[in-house]
Amino acid sequence: MPVPFWAGHYIGLPFRDHGRDRSGIDCWGLVRLVMAEQFGIALPSLAHEYAHTAEKNRIGPLIERESDNFTPLPAAAEKLGDIIVLRLHGQPMHVGLVLGDGQMLHVEDGIDSSVARYRGPRWQDRIFGFYRYEPF
Repeated sequence: MPVPFWAGHYIGLPFRDHGRDRSGIDCWGLVRLVMAEQFGIALPSLAHEYAHTAEKNRIGPLIERESDNFTPLPAAAEKLGDIIVLRLHGQPMHVGLVLGDGQMLHVEDGIDSSVARYRGPRWQDRIFGFYRYEPF
C-alpha cells in the first residue's frame, strides 16, 4: 500500500516536549494529532504521564495499560493507522504511525516530523510491537 497523500501535511512539524499541536509536537503528540484529524479517533494525551522526553520509556507500558483499547498485532499484520512502538536505549519509548509499505510517520527530539522506513536498518531491530486502537 503506498503512503497516503495526507501524510505530507504532517511532515516538517517541529519537535517539542509534550507538544500536542502543529506548533510543536512529540512522538505521541504526532500520533494523537494524526489519529484525530485523519481517523476521527481521540487518543488520550498522556502528556502528564512522563516528565520529559527522556522518561518516555513509559510509552510502551502506557499503551499496554490501555490494553482494553489497544490490541497487540502479530508480526506483519500492521496496516495504515496502526501504532508502532520502538525501542530506544533498549526501552519501548518511541512511537510512530504506520503509513504502509514499511513506512511510518514520526518525530524525534532535534528532528522535525518525517517519514521513515521501519523495516530499514535504523529501526528494524528496534521494533517493540504494533498496536491497533479499537475503542469499545
